[in-house]
Amino acid sequence: MYDLINKDVIFQFLGDDPELIRPMLEMVLNNSLPELDQLDALYQKCDYEEVRIKVHKAKSAIGYVGATSTRKLLQEIEKDVPNVYPKNIHSLKQDIEIIKKEITHFLAEI
Repeated sequence: MYDLINKDVIFQFLGDDPELIRPMLEMVLNNSLPELDQLDALYQKCDYEEVRIKVHKAKSAIGYVGATSTRKLLQEIEKDVPNVYPKNIHSLKQDIEIIKKEITHFLAEI
């Protein structure tokens, strides 16, 4: 049902109480993922350090929702923003959109 997020990982990190899960997932949806949407503009300005900082911050949030492949992609970008980000921008954008949809769906289920 879910391509990127993993319900078991969410429950492992956050327990099975919807009152605890909901705010954390809303934070990812409303803060962490929109910050990743800003990466293009920062990259275009050659602000690689700010890209690295935002990617670093997002890794934890992406880990909490169990999106392991996206977390690995963020780790690779963080290591070498100028060279790795442009090669992986399309994949990252796709993952962000999928994660947004999956979190929204998951929130509707709990």
